[in-house]
Amino acid sequence: MSYLTLAVILVGALCVFDLVLSLGIIRRLREQNETLARLSARHVGSDATVPVGEPVGEFTATTLGGAVVSRDGSDRHRLVGFFSPGCRPCEEQLPEFVQRATEFPGHVLAVVVAENGHADEYAGRLAPIADVVVEPSAGPLAHAFAVTSVPALCLVASNGTVVASGRTMAAIPDPARL
Repeated sequence: MSYLTLAVILVGALCVFDLVLSLGIIRRLREQNETLARLSARHVGSDATVPVGEPVGEFTATTLGGAVVSRDGSDRHRLVGFFSPGCRPCEEQLPEFVQRATEFPGHVLAVVVAENGHADEYAGRLAPIADVVVEPSAGPLAHAFAVTSVPALCLVASNGTVVASGRTMAAIPDPARL
């Protein structure tokens, strides 16, 4: 009988120990979730590029077609998108960017952030609807637009000032409202 009492006490102690560990894990998961929410809140919105109302930095780049593009080289609004092969959010935003670019009344510039050999697929998909520039990460266009991560999308006025920016096409106004 004393063995049975000892076994029940031991099982009860193990259950209490397991309960304490489980509550500790739940608390840590909640803290981690709050931390992740705070961190992702910093990266949601218009901080993907130069802030709205600010001018884009000076840049000059040569497209895959051989054309030279610069900050002051357009007298119309410019839709600009930064994408990188292998980036899941980029892959999700690319079809929406292509759709919007086909309807866009101004100039469309697509920047593929990759080494030349890895940019072929994206460049091929973007070339029919946009001037495509391929550059390594932290290249001159990414620097001029202050790109913090990809995808980065923005609408630039003809004077070089950012009108809208974000990480999704939802942040860019419809061309019909321009």
